[in-house]
Amino acid sequence: MLHLTDEIIAQLLDLASVQKVVWRAFADLGRGEAATTQRVRATAPSGMASAMAAVVPPYSGGKVYATKDGQFTFVNVLFDLDGKFLCTLDGDVLTRFRTPAGCSLAIREMAPERVESAAVVGAGKQGWYHLEMLWHELPQLKEIRIADARREAADSIAARARDLGIPAVAVATPTDAVRNADVVLTITPSNTPLFAADAISDNALVCGVGATKYDRCELPTELVARCAAVVCDDAIGSRVECGDLIHAVKAGHFDWSRAIELSAVAAGAVKVPRGGNGPVLFETQGVALQDVAAAGLAWERYQERKNEGKI
Repeated sequence: MLHLTDEIIAQLLDLASVQKVVWRAFADLGRGEAATTQRVRATAPSGMASAMAAVVPPYSGGKVYATKDGQFTFVNVLFDLDGKFLCTLDGDVLTRFRTPAGCSLAIREMAPERVESAAVVGAGKQGWYHLEMLWHELPQLKEIRIADARREAADSIAARARDLGIPAVAVATPTDAVRNADVVLTITPSNTPLFAADAISDNALVCGVGATKYDRCELPTELVARCAAVVCDDAIGSRVECGDLIHAVKAGHFDWSRAIELSAVAAGAVKVPRGGNGPVLFETQGVALQDVAAAGLAWERYQERKNEGKI
């Protein structure tokens, strides 16, 4: 049985290529040519297990993972469309690439026409990967402001970015980061809003990444009410997983009928305004479609290198 480790996958994949296969997978989903399930969780006092699956031609597969004390252990499995087993894969590096790929699609389709500043709230591991994605997608940025509850973490990630020529600066508070920013990414486990609704301009694209459980809440419900459009990577799954929107519904500031599927945007079936009359919000919990698309690319590149005698 072939198993691709994180170390091997890191050698096989790059951000730009993963973004392309994820963008294509969402477009295929919007055209009815791919499929993805909602996440299911089994929870006991001693731990949690989660699973989700997808079909992304020419592959099918999914991801199962354990959660303990906030730490994740991922295993992905990949098949072809005839049901032939291809490989299993570690999930840390796949997640590193596939999660910001969803936000990159939102930026590509829904960011303001003119983008000069961005904010990253949350300086953990995913914060860094999303910062890399921002710079890759928006090389014209003049400033990326970074905030974290741990100021030393924001300082560290900003310094690391500047060493690579990225115009990043650490700021004291999330409000300082997001004020007048054209693109805002929130990547925290917060259970309370990170800033006031009026800190976000009507021109902004906001990508909510961290509110992946019903009790989490990064964004004020009043901000959700102001948004000209609310787009989800899975509008059905968001009803039980997206804390930002669940809180907004309870407050009477959002109705699920307003939720737009990212796949519909990717397929060209829905056109979302690029800010101006109100912020645009993208909420992502991550879907198996992304994992299978990235795993398929890793498999293809592994086979190419094997055939070339490089593995």
